[in-house]
Amino acid sequence: MLLSLMLLIVLGLTAADEGPVGTALQRWLVEAPVRLLARLSRGRVLGLGLVVLLGVAAILLFEAEGVRLFSMAAPDMIAWILMFDVTAIFDLVVLAIGLRAVAAWRGLVRQRDMALSRARALIGRIRRGARPRSGRIRKPRPPQFPSVTASRTLASPSPDHQSA
Repeated sequence: MLLSLMLLIVLGLTAADEGPVGTALQRWLVEAPVRLLARLSRGRVLGLGLVVLLGVAAILLFEAEGVRLFSMAAPDMIAWILMFDVTAIFDLVVLAIGLRAVAAWRGLVRQRDMALSRARALIGRIRRGARPRSGRIRKPRPPQFPSVTASRTLASPSPDHQSA
């Protein structure tokens, strides 16, 4: 069907090439589609391609329900995509992804620097070796006097030695 229609168009354009019918056919079948296609931007083509991919995915995943779902949603999606400048939206998405990547890279560099400083400190401690215990500073203990503790135990009577 489509092939026969295409052959009829080509036949009509070649047979009536010079006359008023040929110029009308040339205007309707060649120049009008070229003007429409020339107005398409890269973003619109990407957006329409995205709609087609969503339709194919819906049909593959949901079969008959996918066809119904896509046939109801396609006009609204196409209108939304053609209404907004899709290239600006794609640029914003790419910008957001790029900013996120830069922030993640800075965080990664900070983590690497912190890990390297910890590793250098640990290697320095290992190279210096363990310090002897006598060189460490200890908190002083309170003095213990043996005579005071012994007199306290002797002075207090135990409950066994009490007589009534």
